[in-house]
Amino acid sequence: MKKITETLSKEVVAVTEGEIVGIVTNAYVDRRLSRVRGYKVSLEDRDGGRLLPLRRLLGEGEAMIVRASAALSDTSLADCPMGVKVYDTIGAFRGVLRDLVYDEITGKTLSVVVDEAEIEPDRVIGFGKNALILRAPCHDGVLFRKNAKHGKTAKKPSAKSAPLPSPLTTAYAAPKSAAEPSVESAEKEIRPGEYAFLLGRTVLKTILGDKDAVAHEGDRVTPELIAKARESGKLVELTVNSRKG
Repeated sequence: MKKITETLSKEVVAVTEGEIVGIVTNAYVDRRLSRVRGYKVSLEDRDGGRLLPLRRLLGEGEAMIVRASAALSDTSLADCPMGVKVYDTIGAFRGVLRDLVYDEITGKTLSVVVDEAEIEPDRVIGFGKNALILRAPCHDGVLFRKNAKHGKTAKKPSAKSAPLPSPLTTAYAAPKSAAEPSVESAEKEIRPGEYAFLLGRTVLKTILGDKDAVAHEGDRVTPELIAKARESGKLVELTVNSRKG
């Protein structure tokens, strides 16, 4: 059992080349978050990222070890949407996607971490650039699928399903807070799926930009600091030179 956040910012080292071929900046997942397909490895800030399949990993400690750089490949898989808002199908705000817990051998998702709660992955209907949708218990018999012609989501009750009960009369575990996220929490959503995991880390050494310092040793990583690092092309350097605590 493993979490995606446990792998973030680790360097990937190729044995045959004897080189660092990138750092882990995210994971690649399927469209229902039911499986982690591999790790997203980037070499430079503007690198789109390459796939390191779970089966190609030789070992993992402080770094991730692969046989050769050829273990990395281009992919059209989706990034794990870390940091997106999570809603359910009755419109309740459930929190923010913080992590996935998965089997490190098969990649099967064991739970979806939303704020501090762990949710069963079969509750996930799908996700996009800025939201992830969970199926509410009152909608267990409802189909949600994209309309191929118009690109819209359509829902169609199965022939055997009973009329939908009113959400107001359906027993449903209320979220910790059904209100919209505060301004403070909204500010922490930094480009969902990319570098939101850096928030709250401590900078280990001063990072210099073209004109001035992007970050100083001991600084706490904030949304503003991430934005500044992005503008300066120093996101990867910030990732490597920051740690929790």
